[in-house]
Amino acid sequence: MTEAGKDSSELDISVVMATYNGAAHIREQLDSLAAQTCLPAELIITDDGSTDATLDIAADFARTAPFAVQIHRNPERLGYKGNFMRAVGLASGDLISFCDQDDFWKPDNLAKVQRAFADDPDVMMVFHNARLVDAQRNPISTFYATPPIPAVARPLTLQPWSFSYGFMQTFRSVLKPAAVQWPRMHDHYNPGKEMGHDLYFFLVASGVGTIVYLDDELAEYRIHGGNTVGSGKRTKPTLIDRWRYRLEDRAETYRYLARMTVQDSALFADLAQDPALPDALRERARTAAAAWGALEKLYSTRAEVCSASLPRRVAAFVQLMRAGGYSERSFWTFGGRAMKKDAVLGVLLAPLVRRFGRESSRTDRACHRGHASIAASPQAMAA
Repeated sequence: MTEAGKDSSELDISVVMATYNGAAHIREQLDSLAAQTCLPAELIITDDGSTDATLDIAADFARTAPFAVQIHRNPERLGYKGNFMRAVGLASGDLISFCDQDDFWKPDNLAKVQRAFADDPDVMMVFHNARLVDAQRNPISTFYATPPIPAVARPLTLQPWSFSYGFMQTFRSVLKPAAVQWPRMHDHYNPGKEMGHDLYFFLVASGVGTIVYLDDELAEYRIHGGNTVGSGKRTKPTLIDRWRYRLEDRAETYRYLARMTVQDSALFADLAQDPALPDALRERARTAAAAWGALEKLYSTRAEVCSASLPRRVAAFVQLMRAGGYSERSFWTFGGRAMKKDAVLGVLLAPLVRRFGRESSRTDRACHRGHASIAASPQAMAA
């Protein structure tokens, strides 16, 4: 059983769609929602000032839709992230699914997603694979060439910078109160930008609950000239790709991520004090705040390994080892491979890497949850 004694098959699903000049493809997406074997309880459309026929098409669909449709026009432009966040605030279902205006959902999308929440109230988010298609829906490739996370990821077990795209996400509405904290959040990957609505709810869900991944291609993600966020053909990284990643100059990335850990720790600390969240989630938030807080020291120290003077690089490397930064018995760890990389490309060759290595992206795939039988607690890491 789940919320308010409901069976999983009775969980109401709100589909939230943020629109802006989507007339070219929105009707096809709306029709795919009407063709779901598990119909949503409602569709919330928030429009960000379209100047084409988007609202007319939506209104025409609403007249015959097999579920309730609400259409709201924003009084001022919010941008696609803020537009989605407004739609979330208007949703009333037990589950909330993000929906892009220009995609196409397979008929069993919502049925399979709803089933994934079954019998486990700890599941806070479900996301799925998709098929990349062109403007005419001709297939390009699968979205995830390999599963991005385990099928079931318990709280704080994922790599800390994990995320998924919104069009494949559904989350429990019990997380809605966290939306009030979103405006203060900066993006993990794009300095100076607000955090994406999808990254935000993934971050919160991964800290206080379980995330389930379905490898089924339940949607078609349309690639065309007007995408707000586009994506090319997905393939497994080649040997050259992996070596290019290893040889990046990552000092600034580590400094930036250190600042993000402080932000994320503060977020969870505030969620732990939010009476709108259930007690169990508030306790999980306290644990998450400690875990993210402990990461700041690790990332700041690793930045020094890659950029400081030789004596300081050596000292930082030793400090990181003593702090368990490379140990699989740590809560979050860079791991043994990172230790070897830092010893060679950091301590020994940092000046050469900084001079000739390519500029780094703001990602760090190295940090992961330690997998020893008894992992250190976040509280112990922070001590």
